[in-house]
Amino acid sequence: MGPHKFRSFAIVPAAGRSRRMGCDKLLLPYEGRPIIDRVIEAWRDGGVDKVVVVVRADHAELRRHLENRPVELAASETPLPEMLDTVQAGLAFISKKFSPHNQDVWMLAPADLPTLDPQAIRQVLTAYDPDDAEILAATYDDRRSHPVLFPWSAAAQAAKLGPTGTIRDLFAENPWRGVPISQPKPLDVDVPGDLPPGERKPEK
Repeated sequence: MGPHKFRSFAIVPAAGRSRRMGCDKLLLPYEGRPIIDRVIEAWRDGGVDKVVVVVRADHAELRRHLENRPVELAASETPLPEMLDTVQAGLAFISKKFSPHNQDVWMLAPADLPTLDPQAIRQVLTAYDPDDAEILAATYDDRRSHPVLFPWSAAAQAAKLGPTGTIRDLFAENPWRGVPISQPKPLDVDVPGDLPPGERKPEK
């Protein structure tokens, strides 16, 4: 447990197939370093206790890359077609391995945010009060974005969301509060044009 009175678990949903990019985007360099490494470092530097990366069991290259990283690797044999499926797999892994308590929290942001800011993560963590147990979300110019933080009790709700459900449903069903962030909103990388010019690959 870190400086807070609760444990924090970050879920990095890395089980996608990067179809829009045309290749495995999480291993692509962004300003000289693989995207996934930058994201992991942001979570670690932001003060999260455990970083759980959810991957497909058949994604051998990514699994090898992560072997010596300071993360917990949750490899799923079951297909994870949607982001929610990946999050649910991550929550199940955390529940089984760490037996979280109600005062603990889980945090979430997409895996393709190479500019995710450790200070934003730290601000959201610091703003959390276990006695209130409300959802927190980083806001940029009053617009909700990432990272987001959920009390552990929301894990049970997430597990019950059906095929048409999304993580956004948790915001509709529970009180939440924005945490204003002064740093720039993190950029996502979906297509080659989102990469720095010198690191772009031709679109297929």
